[in-house]
Amino acid sequence: MTVTDAEIKTLVTYCQTNLGDPTVWTTPDGYPNSLALCIIDSIYSTGSHYSSVVNVINRYKESGGENDGALALSRSIKEAGGAREWATTIAHNLKPANTRPGAQLKAEIIEQAAGLMTELGIDTVPDLRSKVEDHPLDNDVMRKWKRLPSQSSGVTYNYLLILAGMPSVKPDRMILRFLAHALGEETELDGRRAVELITETAKKMNVDPRALDHIAWRAASGRELTD
Repeated sequence: MTVTDAEIKTLVTYCQTNLGDPTVWTTPDGYPNSLALCIIDSIYSTGSHYSSVVNVINRYKESGGENDGALALSRSIKEAGGAREWATTIAHNLKPANTRPGAQLKAEIIEQAAGLMTELGIDTVPDLRSKVEDHPLDNDVMRKWKRLPSQSSGVTYNYLLILAGMPSVKPDRMILRFLAHALGEETELDGRRAVELITETAKKMNVDPRALDHIAWRAASGRELTD
């Protein structure tokens, strides 16, 4: 189902009424110097309280990985003795990728994601951007990322782009909740429509899609709109 002009008009009005002054909206800092941190944050962020993700990121930085690329992330996991040992000794987080019995650890998905990047000749954030910027939603990185266990929705891929500094939208449950509040609970929503709705609304408001995504996420999750 395509996005309509009426939906965008409704969203613009809702944002102007409920989200405060767009000139003070912020975008996530991301990790322009570390594809490793982009990968780790994107995978650990789903279904987790964000403070736990921050803890994982800080522990990886403390291990000496603040500026790591995909190759160094793979090496860190290998040197730890594998994904489970890395999750235990470095990340200190054994959260599974989903709630089904026998689900792989998020650390195991991270290991596979780092290997995927290496396979595609990507090590750094600039490498990633050069591969996907022209066609962010139609490229080999996206297709192969979505084949990783529990990543088929594309939520973590979109968030990876945001963390790498690209104007994407993370269509997670908070963004879907925000759109349902703004457009009505009966509105048909999925990840792709959510990305298009936020992107087109941002364009109409002349703001960065990442900024609208972030403020909408804060509003839907009950946080203060500004730090």
